[in-house]
Amino acid sequence: MRLLVGCVSLLVSAFIHAETLVIVQPLSQLLLKTTHSAPAQVINEEHAAISARISSVVEHLHVSAGDKVQAGQVLAELDCRDYKLARQQAESGLTALQAQIRLSRQQLERAEKLLKQKNASIELRDQRKAELENLVAQRQGATASVNTAKLAIERCTPRAPFDGVVTEKMVSTGSLVNPGAMLFKLLSLSSQEVQAELTSEQVSRLSVTREIYFLHNQSRFPLQVRTVIPLMDNRARTQQVRLSFTDQRAISGSSGRIQWLDTKGRLPARFVVSRNGQLGVMRVEQGKADFVALPHAIEGQAVEVDLEDGSLIIVEGQHSVEQDEPVTVAEKG
Repeated sequence: MRLLVGCVSLLVSAFIHAETLVIVQPLSQLLLKTTHSAPAQVINEEHAAISARISSVVEHLHVSAGDKVQAGQVLAELDCRDYKLARQQAESGLTALQAQIRLSRQQLERAEKLLKQKNASIELRDQRKAELENLVAQRQGATASVNTAKLAIERCTPRAPFDGVVTEKMVSTGSLVNPGAMLFKLLSLSSQEVQAELTSEQVSRLSVTREIYFLHNQSRFPLQVRTVIPLMDNRARTQQVRLSFTDQRAISGSSGRIQWLDTKGRLPARFVVSRNGQLGVMRVEQGKADFVALPHAIEGQAVEVDLEDGSLIIVEGQHSVEQDEPVTVAEKG
């Protein structure tokens, strides 16, 4: 009888002190990669209106809507005869003044010699000097007139300010145009960027990720954050974010979504346990079960875990163990 009681006591003691078997996995193997997305649009602020800068008649149009052009390419030719005549007239006036200036210098030099010989008065010398200064001033004005005429002639051939594509042709051959009249609209092919309105939380997540894409018509275009506008929309509580294309570019004006991969994964809800009204996870720390509370956890939803990737999370047996309870890690079968 005593032997039977002793065996029972040993069995009870062994049961009490037996360590619970659990199965663990490193946190890094459990985290789910989470993607976020937001509406976005491709914008292009280099959509320039090419306008006439002189009054003239359109003689030739070298491009039409849809044509690609290079920076400096002639887009049209305006009737330039009046401006060429103006240049000739200005150049003739300048030539005449230069001849007068040479003569005036000679007269001044002669007057100064006569003054030294006391054969001329100071008044005559001063008069010659004033005449020369007047002619020099007139030459400056004539030179400006020549340059103005040359500038007008350059404006007879409007050119593309950058590489792009003509989106609109707004005049026809024979049209009379005045300064400011629009001739073409030119869209840059290398200035597209993506614009999105994001909340502060989305901005903080986006700024630390490396994988960002613009999704449009089942195509993905890689992006990178160019800037975050430091202005909060009072009604929507969002900030404007501008993103640059890093490879192929989407068409200007297209709408889609930006999508990015969260650098912090989320732990699936099935590994979350409740202890004393708190949600958290059970991990193995120095051979014992350790409960780590997750203040932002919501029951039934995946949650971010601020632990090292190598933390051993209990994936089987987590609901039956308690804080500081000794556990034995079993291999997952």
